[in-house]
Amino acid sequence: MLYFAPLEGITTYVYRNAFNRYFGGIDRYFSPFLTAKHIKGREKREVDPENNADFKLVPQILTNKSDFFLAVARQLEEMGYKEVNLNLGCPSGTVVSKKRGAGLLGDTLMLETFLDEIFEASTVKISIKTRLGMESLYEWEDIYNIFVKYPASELIIHPRLGKEFYKGEVHLDSYIEAARFYEKNKTTKLIYNGDINDIASFRYIRETLGENAPDTFMIGRGLLRNPTLAYTIKHYEDTEGRNSGNDASGNDATVDAVSDRTPDIETFKKFHDEIFEGYIMEMNYEKQAVMKMKELWSYMGEGLGADKRLLKELYKAKTPAEYRNAFQMLISCL
Repeated sequence: MLYFAPLEGITTYVYRNAFNRYFGGIDRYFSPFLTAKHIKGREKREVDPENNADFKLVPQILTNKSDFFLAVARQLEEMGYKEVNLNLGCPSGTVVSKKRGAGLLGDTLMLETFLDEIFEASTVKISIKTRLGMESLYEWEDIYNIFVKYPASELIIHPRLGKEFYKGEVHLDSYIEAARFYEKNKTTKLIYNGDINDIASFRYIRETLGENAPDTFMIGRGLLRNPTLAYTIKHYEDTEGRNSGNDASGNDATVDAVSDRTPDIETFKKFHDEIFEGYIMEMNYEKQAVMKMKELWSYMGEGLGADKRLLKELYKAKTPAEYRNAFQMLISCL
């Protein structure tokens, strides 16, 4: 199974619907974290079941206060959701400084009290997205000794520290240690998240994890760079089952049968246009829609191998008309 990781301000319901329509391959989407105690306005549209009707969505909550968490969870339950996700992985400085996200991992007493209160009172399932710790790899055992006390539906592990943000190598050896520890103490489903950018990185991570590899992986930035990645991975896994072993030349037949692909241009244009028009409708200020698209292009440009000079022109656009002209020039050269 494949999950789409939430990215604040990017994987909105507008993006999710377009992605699901044109590329798909995702078993569960997660909403960017909710931060208001009363769900309304933009956040309400974000998790409105009518805006997420064609796929499975798990809303994510960011807080360190149990009354806040339970209030939001109750509102989500009233909307029809049976599961929510707790964000214990966000490394943003403003989040960490308030002991939320990955910042809560640095205060195990506060973490345990918080988990006690939400698991005691929640009437919906709770999954957790987390890291190995905040400052040191030595932290994970104390943190996971706390996690095993609670019936989390899933534990999604990004094997980095909060202070590392998204830099450097993921700590696969520490993930293996944590997975072995957790499996001995709990039956909660474990999920891997981090640095899956193409079929090669997926294969490397899964093979390195070996018997500790989960059956579900969460991907974020890799899907933004190449929206066909979920299809590629699932096709790889299907081909692997049918073509295991080496071919006559001694090459890995599975890898030869599946390679990374980029979206065909016409499909990508439809995908892009739906997102852009959706942003314009969602936002009162058209220039905000242009800014949103520029943020997406910081990922899509790399994945498509777009001409850097044309990307630079696209980033200069300030109005929808300027943006559309820059996009047409860029897309015509792919």
